[in-house]
Amino acid sequence: MRHLAGPRQREAWYAVDGRGRDLGTGRSPEGAGAPSAAAALASAPVVTWPAVAASSGARTISVAEALGQGGGRVATLLHRLASGAPAPAGLALDELARATPAGAVDLPVAAFGLADAVLAAGEVDPDWMAVVDERRSVPRPLLAAAGRTTELEAALHLAMLLGTRPVGPQDGDGGARVASGARLWLLGAGVSWALIEDGDDPFAAWTELVSYGIWPVGPTGGRLVVCVGPDGE
Repeated sequence: MRHLAGPRQREAWYAVDGRGRDLGTGRSPEGAGAPSAAAALASAPVVTWPAVAASSGARTISVAEALGQGGGRVATLLHRLASGAPAPAGLALDELARATPAGAVDLPVAAFGLADAVLAAGEVDPDWMAVVDERRSVPRPLLAAAGRTTELEAALHLAMLLGTRPVGPQDGDGGARVASGARLWLLGAGVSWALIEDGDDPFAAWTELVSYGIWPVGPTGGRLVVCVGPDGE
């Protein structure tokens, strides 16, 4: 008697660390898993770096591969966030700061400490900010139309996990939270644009600054304010 083959079993994917341990449990992956490598990364409750995606079919792929086009750029940003890499000595801070998401701004760059930067953030040019916000919203519908929503969610999820720094009482009256939130807001836009890769990325320069822990605030009072540390140094 001929036996008919049953339905083909779906390959399951899991987000794991470099040693193949599930990011959520710290043990060997088990359970239903996710339908794709990107979906597995998008649902990881925590992340260690480097993270990879492993399948029930014994395949392993990197974050860059799982994200597809532009994934290499995103992986570079995630690596900097995970390692806490300081800005290199030769970083062109002024040049990168002036290449704002709303276009080039020809103003003197002012390096502020945290408290002054938070105050300056409340007085940023509203017309400039409106353009930044508009351009921030561009990638999502383009990626959705290309069927890459899961890859976008995975990239954003990993960036938020790696880019969020714990804020405690030692950080004062909330300025650290404001700066952290602002950096994450810019980081989300930068990661989204990085996945498009086939056009001018208005967030590229500022995303590079953010990946090194710098907060580019914006134009205010005839200056282009950048927060480079608690003391402005």
